[in-house]
Amino acid sequence: MAGRLYTKYMVGDIIVTKRSGEEVVFDDRRVIRSMERVGVAPELFDRVLAHIKEKVQADNTITTDEIFYHIREFLVRKDKKSALRFNLRQAIFELGPTGFPFEQYLAKIFRDQGYKTQVDIQMQGECVSHEIDILLQKDGRREIVEAKFHNQNFGKTDVQVMLYTFARFLDVRKKNNIDGVWVATNTKLTSDAINYAKCKGIKALSWNFPQKQNIAEFVEKPKMYPITTLTDLTLAEERRFIDNGIVLASDLLKVSDEEFRTKYLIDEKRIPVIRESAELICG
Repeated sequence: MAGRLYTKYMVGDIIVTKRSGEEVVFDDRRVIRSMERVGVAPELFDRVLAHIKEKVQADNTITTDEIFYHIREFLVRKDKKSALRFNLRQAIFELGPTGFPFEQYLAKIFRDQGYKTQVDIQMQGECVSHEIDILLQKDGRREIVEAKFHNQNFGKTDVQVMLYTFARFLDVRKKNNIDGVWVATNTKLTSDAINYAKCKGIKALSWNFPQKQNIAEFVEKPKMYPITTLTDLTLAEERRFIDNGIVLASDLLKVSDEEFRTKYLIDEKRIPVIRESAELICG
């Protein structure tokens, strides 16, 4: 392995293996941009980078999962608020296993931006009936959203999703006065998917497109973090909240002590801890 790597890279380079198997050279700037995005204090940047580099394998390799783990490992001790926010991408994956909580989550964020929303509706097109994930209404415009949820934290949403979503839009638009179409996903988009969206005027929300107002900014600017961002809930507790429509960390601040105990089966001693984490990430 070492011989192969050093014919391709400079001696001393740290080689990062992505989940896809692709190898790239470790780039301090990418890590710093990730920390800037979640509000890590600049004085911690060099310390986080040093912490990661201490964990590199003897053959100068590290995986993206290991980098993510070591950044959070450091931030949990030094800056819990940033650590919680840094977990956003994984937290959205943990809204699964079905896509419906992701649809609910997106709808709540759109409502916060002034849209009226309807989730999981049937809409008759010119040719066939369609299941629409989210219908948006604002300023006299009606738009449909395809919420493409993936359970696995790797891979990309490809052009096929854009093709069938645009075909659905064409079938329903005249009969239902639909003015626009979105594709929102918790993965990145392939280059073909991006090019098709640009060509056809499909609005997209993903991790890599658009560069501004991508899904990270869509969530972080209004501080609409999912409850799965918090580290104080068990998986069973998260399920109970999600099944009852509680998908935002901020929603937990509206839950009474009585509801925590009786409806969600949370031990009384843990209620202040959960509230404190929710307040921290939303503050």
